[in-house]
Amino acid sequence: YAPFSLRTAALLADILLFIMLSCGIYLLYSESPDYWTFVTINWWKIGLSVSLYFLYFEGSESQGTLGKQILQIRVLKENKLDINFTDAAKHYIISLLLFFGYFLLLTNDKYQTLADKLCHITIIRK
Repeated sequence: YAPFSLRTAALLADILLFIMLSCGIYLLYSESPDYWTFVTINWWKIGLSVSLYFLYFEGSESQGTLGKQILQIRVLKENKLDINFTDAAKHYIISLLLFFGYFLLLTNDKYQTLADKLCHITIIRK
């Protein structure tokens, strides 16, 4: 199973990827006076893009975002079957609503968050 440190590193890699992409879009296409104004104006587009990114990658054959793929971890059901887009969407929404449940993974042997437990999902090392 993927421990807290590995999952956190994967999440940070995904966040860094989005910051780099949004900076690139800002530099190439934006007429905003600075980056933070650009983010403030386009927050909903960035949020939608992040959501679609997580749903697509976790519900696809790769079974994990680019950050998870780099760190060689993947998202599976507890019975070791691949998750689908419905499972990915349910997990993503519950993760957003119950973010505090992320720290639950420090207290159990499968390193599952509250959202993982509710959705019957595990994050494993490849």
